[in-house]
Amino acid sequence: MVRGTDTKALVFDLVRALERTSRAELVKRTGLTGASISTITRRLLDEGLLEETGRAPSTGGKPRTFVRVAPDSRYAVGVHLTRTDMVLVLTDLLGAIIGRTRRELPTDPGKGVGQGCLRETVQEAIAEIIAGTGIDNTKLVGTGVVLAGPADRGLPGTTSATDRDELRAALERSTGMPVLMENDATAAALGEWWVSPSGRADDALVVYLGAGIGGGLLVGGRLQRGTSANAGELGHVCVDLNGPVCTCGARGCVEAVAGPQAVVSRALLDPDIAGPAGLGAQVGSRGSVEADFAAIARAAHLGNESARRLLAESARALAVAIRSVVNVLDNAAVILTGPSAAGAGAVYLRAIESELKLRYGAAASRPVSARLSQNCGTAAALGAAAMVLDAAIRSS
Repeated sequence: MVRGTDTKALVFDLVRALERTSRAELVKRTGLTGASISTITRRLLDEGLLEETGRAPSTGGKPRTFVRVAPDSRYAVGVHLTRTDMVLVLTDLLGAIIGRTRRELPTDPGKGVGQGCLRETVQEAIAEIIAGTGIDNTKLVGTGVVLAGPADRGLPGTTSATDRDELRAALERSTGMPVLMENDATAAALGEWWVSPSGRADDALVVYLGAGIGGGLLVGGRLQRGTSANAGELGHVCVDLNGPVCTCGARGCVEAVAGPQAVVSRALLDPDIAGPAGLGAQVGSRGSVEADFAAIARAAHLGNESARRLLAESARALAVAIRSVVNVLDNAAVILTGPSAAGAGAVYLRAIESELKLRYGAAASRPVSARLSQNCGTAAALGAAAMVLDAAIRSS
């Protein structure tokens, strides 16, 4: 992620994305002088963020020394809170998951999750995952907590920004570390960039399928936030002027037409899908929207034609929305991620690839790549941890 004049962060990002490189290569890629690169690299080595890893064969002069990120020099915890559960990961500096756990959130019927109970549950889970991995606690740089977007949505069972601030303050007191908060789709985009090889996610639309449809936007290696921190909110692109009313108040948003919750609602009305998929009487009967959607995807995979048609219709609508965004932004890549993409990703990816061939100027320009993330199930939690690691590098 290019960060303007933050040369230290720029050099670190390049080393991380290239996996292993030399000072000479850093000079070539950054345009900085050899003396500047040597100074910055030495600082990163002294802070333990980089480590030297062998030399290139000598060609007559001084052999080049390679450097890489020291993965065990920093760690972070990422927490993804949904309405029904939370997923936690603990990652090293390269985003590799060292520990992972999932907990259901305790709820009171009709009242949701009590704020005090939520704080205690999250605190206990963070302490548990740290203890379970056995890492050096002095290398922990903080915790990231992400929620279902958009950014102004409250915590599970709560409604106000004050609740979020109270949770952050309570976690900072209990862990003694910084706590950052973000929406899940934006965090997932940052996480995808953090773990991707050089150039693979620098200009990308990251599409997040959870209970709904979200998105994050990477341009020139920078995470775009927008004036209300909701840049890339793909779910509210209109695909049907006369479609159903969305939760945002508009008609025909792709989330209302074809999001996972909309798919589950339609499946419940079709006995040819609801029965074979084992759906209950209402949305979320299997524990969450994502669990219901996964059951429909399994039924489709096992040959249920009605389920296949339903997913294909959803995928086509999402693909049309993605094409519209790519036409405007001219992204180099589309990355599909999120828990609902884990089971149905192949169906959606095919539709996206087909639709991208119809984008403006497709015949005369470089193809837009479309791919499925390797971290669909933990994308938001991984992004939460990456958010903390990124902030630590910039502030150190």
